[in-house]
Amino acid sequence: MSRRVPEAAPALSLDSFLDIVSNVVGVLVLVALVTVLGAGEIAVSGPAVKTASPGTARRVLFECRGDRLLVVDEEGNGRRVAEVVAGRSLPTPLSADVLAELLRGEDVGDASHRVEAEVLPGGLAWVYTARDGAPGEGPDALGRPDSRFREVLRGLEPGGFAYFVVHDDGFEVFRRAREVVAAEGIAVGWHPIEGDAPIRLSAVGSLGRRVQ
Repeated sequence: MSRRVPEAAPALSLDSFLDIVSNVVGVLVLVALVTVLGAGEIAVSGPAVKTASPGTARRVLFECRGDRLLVVDEEGNGRRVAEVVAGRSLPTPLSADVLAELLRGEDVGDASHRVEAEVLPGGLAWVYTARDGAPGEGPDALGRPDSRFREVLRGLEPGGFAYFVVHDDGFEVFRRAREVVAAEGIAVGWHPIEGDAPIRLSAVGSLGRRVQ
């Protein structure tokens, strides 16, 4: 399948992540128009994203790389960032530069991803970098009732949707995951990434709410 790489890709939405940080800290307001990933870092497949999901719909996010599917825990990592921020004596209001510097010096995240903040000319992006040896599941495991993938799907409220960030080498596991999600009657959206680039999620944007 050929994919065209646009000069600039729309930003993924990180509403739930930003809400958690703002609510806990009380002073973290990071509003920006962000151009995520310079030219060529993300390729957007037109047929993959068609309609916008309701603004209230909850999203669960997954990363497909190699032969593994990784869960991207936005809410959990949002709490972890908020805890680090709350535990420091930082100037208020908290600026994007201060937050980015803090996360460069702290290993914040979970077993699958390290989370950092990147300051761009237009604002801020959250950067999820998969850890070496990150726990994940192969195509054969995704359909099992006791898989982590199925556990996350079971926690999705009615009307929610599954979103996949897919690397060049992750299409086999993505196809299997999409079959499982379709069988559950859950809407799907996806976004391809060139090479081994990390996931970048912006504070604003609608691509991450587009579903088939």
